[in-house]
Amino acid sequence: MNDVVVNPQPPKDGLFRTIRTVAWALLGIRGHKPYTHDAPPLSPVKLLITALAFMLVFVLSLVSVAIYISRH
Repeated sequence: MNDVVVNPQPPKDGLFRTIRTVAWALLGIRGHKPYTHDAPPLSPVKLLITALAFMLVFVLSLVSVAIYISRH
């Protein structure tokens, strides 16, 4: 017998959930939850925009550190 647990209300697509998912993905760390639990409720557009924002902040921080070190 197959017992399938169906979640009648998927978690809402919150900004914090999107930021947390992208941050963990950029670090290369996944939790113990299966991919199917994380992926469906998240909007691909929000994920892309959040990932681009994270990468922009990362690159700008590296450039800032490089400029600071080169001046001192």
